[in-house]
Amino acid sequence: MKRLALMTLFAAVMIAFCGALPTSTLAADKAVKVFFLVGQSNMEGKGNPVHLDTYKNDPMIKPTYAGLKDGDGWKVRDDVWITYPSKFRGAKHGPLTVGYGTKGEDSIGPEFGFGHTVGNAIDGPVVLIKIAWGGKSVAVDFRPPGAPPTQAEVDAMLERMRRKQPKTTADEAKARYGHFYREVVRHAKSEMADLDKRFPKLKGYELQIAGFVFHQGFNDVINRDLRANQYADYTKWLGQFILDIRKDLGAPDMPFVIGELSTGGIPSRGDFQKAQAATAKLPGFKGNVVFVPTAEYYDTKAHELYKKGFWKGTDEQKAQWRAVGNDRPYHYLGSGKTYYLKGVAFGEAALKLMR
Repeated sequence: MKRLALMTLFAAVMIAFCGALPTSTLAADKAVKVFFLVGQSNMEGKGNPVHLDTYKNDPMIKPTYAGLKDGDGWKVRDDVWITYPSKFRGAKHGPLTVGYGTKGEDSIGPEFGFGHTVGNAIDGPVVLIKIAWGGKSVAVDFRPPGAPPTQAEVDAMLERMRRKQPKTTADEAKARYGHFYREVVRHAKSEMADLDKRFPKLKGYELQIAGFVFHQGFNDVINRDLRANQYADYTKWLGQFILDIRKDLGAPDMPFVIGELSTGGIPSRGDFQKAQAATAKLPGFKGNVVFVPTAEYYDTKAHELYKKGFWKGTDEQKAQWRAVGNDRPYHYLGSGKTYYLKGVAFGEAALKLMR
């Protein structure tokens, strides 16, 4: 009887203890890690996966190449899913494979290398929510609510807009600032709410926000006003972006990865890249925000062929070009190798922050 009473007491204590545990602890075996991939055209992705075949014996590609293939085709993962609500020409979602770039039905962006990297490391399902648009800046489009535009900025915007639309109001000009920041938040919340509808296999799983990757910068690096003070405003605004997005997504400790703008490769590094790196050093960001260099992954071979005009040369030259590139330098030459390796680097950085 005493033993039975003790067992009953123990069971009651354990039930009370488990009832006090947070849901995330109880549902650890039913949790899905969610990552946000956000930015402009180079997060959209212009890479051709055929280039990975070209470079399959490259020391940076060879260790992981076999894991990307299923026979002669590209692997379709059953543990990593992606939803891309802002995709040009229509939203798309499904299991991770090629086809989530914006240059052809099989093109890739950083999501390809990122998804394989985190999927191989995380024991459990992973969802990537990709939100990106070409030609967007932090100065205007992604401007966070904590850094509203000055009156001078609004006035200048109003003047520009009235050249095409004379009846534009000051409120309409002001609304341009941060419009795509608000769209990021809207899409992020909507996709999380509908995740079990997008992917029925995940019904009943708890969502755990695991990280945010931001790869952007071209429209800011060419901004003369920002260049005048060595992009100090960009550092300030991106820092505020991090604070605001964490608040708006209800994830105050969300790991944040800043992907280097590295069009042109290592020779093109300058004040803007320093400004990006400086963001990760702002107060309160140590250990939870990281700047990831990517210039090392710029395809110098493709760059040389581009400069020689192979993209418009003889049929033989065009074939050599298509084996490594398919776009302009500001889109990393459309190099599938570059986009893949950037994604791998972002994934490794996110995993390190998670730990």
